[in-house]
Amino acid sequence: MTYFLRILFVSIIVYASLLSNCFAGGWAPVVESTSLIPGLIVAVDKGNQKLHLLVHKSPLHVEATLTCATGKTAGDKEFEGDKRTPEGVYFTKNKRTDLDDFELYGDMAFPLDFPNPVDRINGKTGYGIWIHGRGKQLVAMDTQGCIALNNSDINFIDSKIHPGTPVLIGESVSWENATGTQVAESVELKSLVNKWAADWSNKDAGFFNAYSDKLFSKSEGRSFKFFKDRKKKIFSKTSWIDVSVFNLNALPGPDYWVTWFDQYYRSGRLSSSTAKRLYWQKINGTWKIVGREYGPAGRSFTDEYLESKKESVLAFLDKWRLLWLSADLEQYSKMYDSNARQGKMSGIGNIKEYKKSVWKERTPSVIEFSKIKLIEHPDGLEVDFDQSYSDVSGYSDFGRKKLVIRPVNGEWRIVDEQWSGS
Repeated sequence: MTYFLRILFVSIIVYASLLSNCFAGGWAPVVESTSLIPGLIVAVDKGNQKLHLLVHKSPLHVEATLTCATGKTAGDKEFEGDKRTPEGVYFTKNKRTDLDDFELYGDMAFPLDFPNPVDRINGKTGYGIWIHGRGKQLVAMDTQGCIALNNSDINFIDSKIHPGTPVLIGESVSWENATGTQVAESVELKSLVNKWAADWSNKDAGFFNAYSDKLFSKSEGRSFKFFKDRKKKIFSKTSWIDVSVFNLNALPGPDYWVTWFDQYYRSGRLSSSTAKRLYWQKINGTWKIVGREYGPAGRSFTDEYLESKKESVLAFLDKWRLLWLSADLEQYSKMYDSNARQGKMSGIGNIKEYKKSVWKERTPSVIEFSKIKLIEHPDGLEVDFDQSYSDVSGYSDFGRKKLVIRPVNGEWRIVDEQWSGS
């Protein structure tokens, strides 16, 4: 081999090595406009050293593009101190202004949740990945793994983002030439999240089947058995649970999806609003939950919860009213809990006997409800309404009815019924 060919050969090898290092990791997401895409995404394009603010306002478009600097070493972050910027979907945790090095961090920083649950499963280590300002001249690929912006730009995005804003980081990022795959997958994940919440509410075994016990244990750092036993203990001690999901969003990562939402949990006297993230991976062709993260909800979701229950409660009331009108004792009694109270009577057996004796002589002819109001109650929901009643004998009355109903396997059961006539 001639000297020239040797030099050429060595040059090709070195160049190939540099390219391989430059594109190590190399996640190149294409953001698709699905029904679950959030209103704002911070998208970091490491290859072009650009940070984009993507806004979902029919269609998805760029509100601003800012120059940024990422880690000194190219590729996806693997371990603490490798000076690489991670690739995936992350979330801002808070805002920090208590920074002691203006040249490095500028006026403020937004810490990210690296490592996320999937990172932990993959054995990635490190901490302190921020989006932050720069008090000196910005130089490309000049951080320890963070995303740095000019100080004026970090102040600009301060008004745009908040705790929990999604940050998508890739070697390259695009929002054009979508394939439609994400649209179909987001529909599937929406269904799975709602089923997960329903199974939790119903204390159904499907709730535990939604998880990958092996990978969930790895991301949590303790056994799935611990998680399962703890939940089963709660199930055994509570007469009812109701879990509602609001403001559901989702984005795909390199080999996972993350769904996040506001969760409203009710059981007995406990009501709590929490922000939650579930991380999903396909295991043998089936989506499984492999990790979770929490965040504080910005407010209570009591009003949204009551509004979301209105349709099912009204349907329940109408069914109960029609069974009452038809004097169908067996079907009517199925609308009650076995230990229900009706006036001073207790137990479904006593209620049935009383109704049987009344309906034998005087079956209902008119039953109407109005001014229906829903209120949270330790046993489920309290439903107050005006009731007009008449029977075939000509008897009629009008007053305020109060029902306490409890969720049971996606339906309602009456646990208490009280009447106050006018």
